[in-house]
This record gives sequence, structure tokens and C-alpha cells, in this order.
Amino acid sequence: MLKIFNFLFLSLLFSLPVRSQELFDLSDDSYNIAVLLPLTDKGQPTPDRRSFQVLEGIKYAVHLHNKNGGEKIGLFIRDTRGDEAFLNVIKDELMTLKNLKGIIGSTLSKDTKDLIKVFSDMGLPIVSPTATDELLSQLSPVVIQANPTFSTRGRLAAGFAKNFHGISSVGILYCSDGYSATLAESFKKEFENLGGKVTYYTSYTNASLRNEQLKTMIKGLEQAAEKFEGLYLPVSNLMQATFLSEQLKTFKYSKYVYGNQDWLLSDAFRDPAPFLEGLFVTTDYYVDFNDPVFLQKNKEFYSFSGYLFDRTAMYGFDATNMLIALLEKADFDPTAAVQAAETGFEFEGVKSKIVLDERRTNLSLSVLQNINNVFGLILKFKI
Repeated sequence: MLKIFNFLFLSLLFSLPVRSQELFDLSDDSYNIAVLLPLTDKGQPTPDRRSFQVLEGIKYAVHLHNKNGGEKIGLFIRDTRGDEAFLNVIKDELMTLKNLKGIIGSTLSKDTKDLIKVFSDMGLPIVSPTATDELLSQLSPVVIQANPTFSTRGRLAAGFAKNFHGISSVGILYCSDGYSATLAESFKKEFENLGGKVTYYTSYTNASLRNEQLKTMIKGLEQAAEKFEGLYLPVSNLMQATFLSEQLKTFKYSKYVYGNQDWLLSDAFRDPAPFLEGLFVTTDYYVDFNDPVFLQKNKEFYSFSGYLFDRTAMYGFDATNMLIALLEKADFDPTAAVQAAETGFEFEGVKSKIVLDERRTNLSLSVLQNINNVFGLILKFKI
């Protein structure tokens, strides 16, 4: 019954005319930001709620900014429909909008590439809150990528292992399907650039998770364990984490083990393998859900939107506040805001820190450690 209700709610929401989503506190005196997200699929309802949740985070950030004083920010909200051709219709409207200072979008890398192609000649900063594509910031000098790329994540994990723990050798077991391979390769390259040695480097496939091939690899890993001081296990989906944990139940390894944030959402910790005790995880989000400040913000967000202040909403919230901070630093000059990002800019968000350099891509992650199946913050690490 709940699923039927959710579908009907989404159908009603996304069947509304695009014009009804257009305005959010716009005025002749406000500095305006365009929010361009794929809220539907070619105008048809879609069960993917990510863009809608990101949008609520964006609106909440602007609501708080305007409530707390300072220059008023207005939002021009549009559904891109995941349709590159429709972006030109939106662009015609944006060209008539006064005091437009930036663009936020999109949640998907493909949709973001389309946005960059159509809107970059306007000279406005284009902030992508969630996209992780490696080349986005290279497509245009106005792109600011708030979410670290996968190669950046691999490099950060390697830097933490080499510089924070001081290990000199590492083993890497990864999946050749998905972004696990990108994480592994960038970790390997960075670790070697820092003077370390990769003494074990082996991959498996998603198909091998359910057959004897993975068991054979695990045996090889056990035999090679004496050759490395740390082990990196990047995964690109929750299934990989769960299967690895099951296969490594008898794996006796008391040295450093590293992983990426997909481990946090997996079922591996319902009955964890011993090697997961002490696991270090790099992640683009960390929140102390018992922190009174967060609890108050969660309560306010629920009153504002009717939703919990979850991870997805935080992507929109942090990216928006970062853009506003850049614009304020540049006296709301869009060109100067992009230049401020390039010269080195750090912003402390709710879920993570955003650190930008000349590539205008976030170079910061949080490092968590598993202690008694509870992950706590070790530090916020940057390249």
C-alpha cells in the first residue's frame, strides 16, 4: 500500500507544470541561482528520488541564508527532464533573468555534461553537488565539482595509508567491474608515487563472487599476506562488500585494512568477518547523528520539508552553501567566484569538508574507523 501511495505522490508531483516549480523567493533585489535537476525522465514520473531530495537540501540552505540576513538569494528551479534538447528552452528563460549568479546541477554525471555543454558560455559558476565523473571540471573553466571523483578517492586513501600510518607496502584486491577498478588503480599509482610498494594486486569480477574463482583468490591473498603491511579493498556495490566479508571470515589479518564508503551501507557488519574490526573507510559524508546541533537541524529540516535531513539532502545543502560562500567572497561577481575557487577554497559543510584547488574539484574526504561495529571519525583528510 505504501509503494502505491509513493507512486501516486510522485505521479502527482511530476505531473505538475514545470512553471509551478520555477520560483523560490525570487525578487528584483535578490541575487539568483538557477537549480537545474532531472526531476522527471523526459517529463514522465521516475522512482529515483535523489534529485528531489537534493533539491530540498538546496532550498533549505537558501531558506536559512535568507532567514539569517545578508544578501537575499532567490532560486530559479527547473526540471531538466534528463533531456539535453530541453535545456535550450530553459536557457532562453535564464537569459531573461536578472541578477543570475550561478547554476547548481546536476545529480547525474551525464546530465551535468549536458548542462555544461549548453550553459558554460554564460560565464556562470556551474556547481555539481553529486556527480563524480573524472572529466567534468575539464569540460569548462566554470565547473565546480563538490563531490570528489573516484580517482581522487583512491588517491586520498593511499595518502592516508602512506602518510598517516606510515606503511611501506600494501596489497590490493578489487573488482574489475564498476568504479572499484578506478579506486584501485588510483590508489596504486598514488601509493607508488609516495614511495610505497604494491606487493599484491589482484582483481575479481562480479560473476566470480558466486563461484570458486573468488575462493581461489582469497587463498592467494592469505598466502601473500606476509608481504604487505596494509590491505586495500575497494568495492563498487554492496553485494561485493557482503560477499568479500563472507569469503574472508577465516582470514586472519591484524594489520591495516582500508575500504571505501560502500562498505558502510553493506550487510557486512551484521555478522562481520574478524578482519573488518578496525577497518578504515574513506567517505564523502560523516555526521554524528547524536550531536545536538545536527538534531536541531534535522528537526528544522523536517518542519521545512517534511523529510528527514538525510545524506542525499546534505549533498544539495553543502553544495549550495559553498556556492553562496564563494559568491559572498567575490561580492557576487560570478567570474571572481570561479577565480576564488581556483586559488584555493575550503568550506566546512554539514556532511563533509569541501577543499578546492585550481582544478575546482573537491579534494577532501573523511576517514572513519570501525570499532565494535561503530564507525567513528578519525580525521578529515585532503590531498
